[in-house]
Amino acid sequence: MDRRSDLTIILLGNSGVGKSASGNTILGLTAFESRKSFASVTKEISIKTGTVFGKQISVVDTPGIFGSEDVIKSRCQGLLESSGPCLFLVVVKIDRFTIEQKNAVEAAVRVIGDQLLNSYLLFTQGDNLGSMSLEDFLNEDPNGPLVPLAQKFNGRHHVFINNENGDAEQVKMLLEKSGHLANPQPENAPPQRIVLLGLPGAGKSSSGNNILGSEKFRSESNFNPVSTETVSESATVEGRQVTVVDTPGLSQGTLSPKKLYLEIMSSVQKSEPGPHAFVIVVKIDRITELEIHLFELVEKLFGKDASKYVMVLFTHGDELRGKSISEMINDNPSVRKLVSSCNERYCVFDNTVRGNRGQVRNLLRKIDVMVRANGGNHYTSEMLKDPAFSLSKLWKEICEWFKRLLQEIAELFKSCAPSAKYAQIGMV
Repeated sequence: MDRRSDLTIILLGNSGVGKSASGNTILGLTAFESRKSFASVTKEISIKTGTVFGKQISVVDTPGIFGSEDVIKSRCQGLLESSGPCLFLVVVKIDRFTIEQKNAVEAAVRVIGDQLLNSYLLFTQGDNLGSMSLEDFLNEDPNGPLVPLAQKFNGRHHVFINNENGDAEQVKMLLEKSGHLANPQPENAPPQRIVLLGLPGAGKSSSGNNILGSEKFRSESNFNPVSTETVSESATVEGRQVTVVDTPGLSQGTLSPKKLYLEIMSSVQKSEPGPHAFVIVVKIDRITELEIHLFELVEKLFGKDASKYVMVLFTHGDELRGKSISEMINDNPSVRKLVSSCNERYCVFDNTVRGNRGQVRNLLRKIDVMVRANGGNHYTSEMLKDPAFSLSKLWKEICEWFKRLLQEIAELFKSCAPSAKYAQIGMV
């Protein structure tokens, strides 16, 4: 395979569902043998490369997954290690969803493993839908076996009509929605200013780097202090100016509570004339009642109006391991409460995959929606603009609550990882 490919697309599924035909549709040529047959036409893994909408794309066609699961999984692992961005397509035929198809999708999900966020359900024979939309087809039988499987993909699905005409528009739509083909932003695309808040180790700095597309912030995957001050960095992202403000993680023992408070408050000044979003960064595999306090923190520090600008960013999306984000939210009362407080505004990042800009576009798009809901305005506070207003005055009002919050966080970290060394928070 050409290692210079901009994208590697891996087709998975049962025999006879249209994997080879889909590969031909993507590449716009007859690269794979494709014909109707009761037996598998593809006997071994085959890779073909072509130029699609100006991108060098390699398509990996695989045999029917039954009896080949271990071989395919091993080869996919090799592709992930040796190539750039990968997109997995689990191919399903628009038809009556049988137990055999269900088992094939489940086998494909096992092959994909922690790359599920980089995968789509691809339905073939879309002409069989008639006037029905794909969403209507998916919801036709709410209690059927297709619904829970589709939920694992959290809305990531697409439909192909594979024929000799090779409609390129359906390929373009797939690449755009998966984040591998940029929708050109209008020249006057408005800037975005984003403030990241969260506990140590949640992935704030890594998420900031992911958003900006380069290593702007120092990032480490542990609970130890990385940043002790609020830092603002900017870059052109998808044709617009994006500013990310990274704040110190709450409970970092190198800062006194008052110093930490002042650093967080400075995030508004460093995103002048004001942020479009306060993003609460939460690690998917470590969510407790304390995350609810982060929403309360925004209201305490920046006022009730600030709550209209808050959304949740779940990091380490690879840790979902086949579970849909909606399942995770509904299974955890603390998460359910946090997401509900943020008016269902949330997004998921897998920060281990820097080549996938789709998750960044999705975040920026959701912030745009939030901004429009707020009348097109960014957050602003007359209180903070007032030169006569003293942050120390506000500190006196909330200091006991803030200190208590930091103490709770410190105790949580000790109970979660007793072997880790956590600095004591100096209450000064």
